[in-house]
Amino acid sequence: MVTTVTHRRIVGYIRVSTGKQAREDRSSLGTQEDRIRATASAVGGLVVKVFCDVESGRKDDRPQYRAMLEYISENDIDTVLVQYLDRFGRNPKEILSRIWQLGEQGVSVEATDQDIKDEMMLIVNAGMAGHESKRTSERVQANMNSSARKGVHSGPSPYGLRPVREIQDGKAVVVRWEVEVDEAEIVKEMARLSVEDNLGYKAIADSLNERGMTRNGRFWVPASIQLILRNPAIKGLLAFGRNRKKSSSNQELIEVPGVFPPILTETEWDLLQQRQDIRKGAPRGSVHRSEYLLSSIARCGHCGGPMTGKAGARRKDGTLYRSYQCVNAKKTRSKCAFHNSHSARKLEPAVLEYLGQFSDPKRVAELMDRSGPTKLKRIKKELGRAEKQLATLDRDFHQNLNLLKKGVLDEEEFGRANERRRDERASAEIRIAELRGQVEQAETAKESASSLPEKVKTFTESFEEIETPRAKAILQTILEAVYVWNDNRIEIAFRQ
Repeated sequence: MVTTVTHRRIVGYIRVSTGKQAREDRSSLGTQEDRIRATASAVGGLVVKVFCDVESGRKDDRPQYRAMLEYISENDIDTVLVQYLDRFGRNPKEILSRIWQLGEQGVSVEATDQDIKDEMMLIVNAGMAGHESKRTSERVQANMNSSARKGVHSGPSPYGLRPVREIQDGKAVVVRWEVEVDEAEIVKEMARLSVEDNLGYKAIADSLNERGMTRNGRFWVPASIQLILRNPAIKGLLAFGRNRKKSSSNQELIEVPGVFPPILTETEWDLLQQRQDIRKGAPRGSVHRSEYLLSSIARCGHCGGPMTGKAGARRKDGTLYRSYQCVNAKKTRSKCAFHNSHSARKLEPAVLEYLGQFSDPKRVAELMDRSGPTKLKRIKKELGRAEKQLATLDRDFHQNLNLLKKGVLDEEEFGRANERRRDERASAEIRIAELRGQVEQAETAKESASSLPEKVKTFTESFEEIETPRAKAILQTILEAVYVWNDNRIEIAFRQ
């Protein structure tokens, strides 16, 4: 007589979020696996495979977690065994959905150190796992916020600055920051190239690399230039929470002045940010360095599209015929039906002559009174539409959530329905923030009326002595746009 012993076929799953946690008693990988094998042996089970992840439980795309699910679908498995339910995941909906799906395949999920056999206890424990994850995240964020308010910088040292540390209670503590002289000189040169030479990040990187002003022997890349020139640490300000993630939309912005010794003055910083904002809102490429004064400034009065400079045939005196042409009209008449082209030799002096009228403070004040309310009304109207769109997206989300709760939609359908909506919502929030900033700027535009006449006067008086790219950089700080019609009408929009 032959006796066959049948064992429960068990798959173990162990996980820690970081390598550091792997060394802690409660959640170490070795402890988890020992508990799984001991429990399996006690119930007469056979552990056929153990899957291990060193990933956050909030991630559903953990590689070994996905490999385990694929293994289960291809093999005869009775049970998935974990030490604690939070090893299986931190998202309650994802945990319950996965457990119930496995249950439909005849595979149970059990925990060595938790009772989840009762469905109510399962739901409670799944909720506790998610709640604990959220609480942990909130505690970490609160601690980081508290440190930031005390002027404690977290992360790599800002370029151009170095920490000075002292040993306190056996630990190295940063007691102050000092300027790294050689690096600070490179930061100042970056700022000069941006403000005075009107160069973009790539052109700045190329200029530094060509002159051997590298970063510890490594060539500069545009992204690094951008990070440095946008970091308020170079003006002495610690700003925590600037680069908030979509998942951390509630993260407050904490600013503490005087933490770092400034490399740039407040005035230099403001000019630098203005220059970068101007370039951000203008076409990329060589347009900022071209010999056409109004490129990136001139716009077609008919369609609002940009007008770019173009060289044509040579005149009898040997000079090139240079003109400004509407980009949209050159592409297709459906975008602009007007042949809007103007001689650069005539348009540029006409704009400068028209601009000269606004060196009079009274004339500028009158202009602000006329154009300000109209622009503000337009911005507020667009803001209202954006806020309405956001409300609609939120309403649609909650409707789908109710359908999910009622079982009309499953998790996959719910995810598909809201994937595009999440992106749209993020874009709407960004646009609303931009428009609110524009409303604030427009409402305080009159404050700039006192400084604008002096800017115009200084520019028009010194224009002949300045090279075109430099003159254009200055003009961009005065003018937001010059609208030109094919009947030679000109309208100026001042930068607020």
